[in-house]
Amino acid sequence: MGGGRAQAGQIWWRFPKFVIGFLVASLIVTLAVRGISYVDYDKVVKPALIAPITALRTWAFTFSFLSIGLTTRFRELAPAGRKPFLAFTAGVIVNIALGYVLSVVVFGDHWASIAR
Repeated sequence: MGGGRAQAGQIWWRFPKFVIGFLVASLIVTLAVRGISYVDYDKVVKPALIAPITALRTWAFTFSFLSIGLTTRFRELAPAGRKPFLAFTAGVIVNIALGYVLSVVVFGDHWASIAR
């Protein structure tokens, strides 16, 4: 492993940009609901602001996982042979099954309670 310092451009390139989006979205929602009572939050803000954001989050999450498969470079995987391809395919199948079980079966009640 090299002991050199990472360049700022390299750090920015590798930084997960969704973290910035999460912080900005959190700041916007915090500013939008500041000074609002919990009763008004439940009656007004939750159905008008939080519910659409929850729906958007669900779609963005789904498309993010679909995009993982779209970034697979099968041409680079092919020269490695059949065994790595089968291992990769098995990993994808396990991820899909596990993701489904976790998101629907295990956390289904949690997601349903947030949407209310």
